[in-house]
Amino acid sequence: MTMSRFLIAASAALLVSTAAFAQSAPPQGDGAAHGMMHGMFSPEERMMLFSDNMTATAGMTDDQRHAYRDQQRQRIMSMSDADKAKMKADLDTRWAALTPAQKTDIKARIDTFRAAHGMGGHGDHGNGQ
Repeated sequence: MTMSRFLIAASAALLVSTAAFAQSAPPQGDGAAHGMMHGMFSPEERMMLFSDNMTATAGMTDDQRHAYRDQQRQRIMSMSDADKAKMKADLDTRWAALTPAQKTDIKARIDTFRAAHGMGGHGDHGNGQ
């Protein structure tokens, strides 16, 4: 086998093993909670949570904001199913009560936040209301 074929075969094996490891690794740290939270709330509910968090953390330092978000995440994750359902219903009611202009403003704030933090557009702003 020539050296170039050997390098190609070794590179391919490395890529396959890396992909397999990435798929088998369980989520850890903030990513694990984020993934669970992402699946727990609808796009509209997440937008209301984002808006609430932006309002609550205005004027805080980065460390204070991170601590606040961690506290909120832990509070939500420790809620009973009934409490989560009540919270979701409240978020849905509050989202429905917003005017189209308010909804557009929240969506724009989220897009600005994502762009500033290198998150890109996720296209999950709900049904376009």
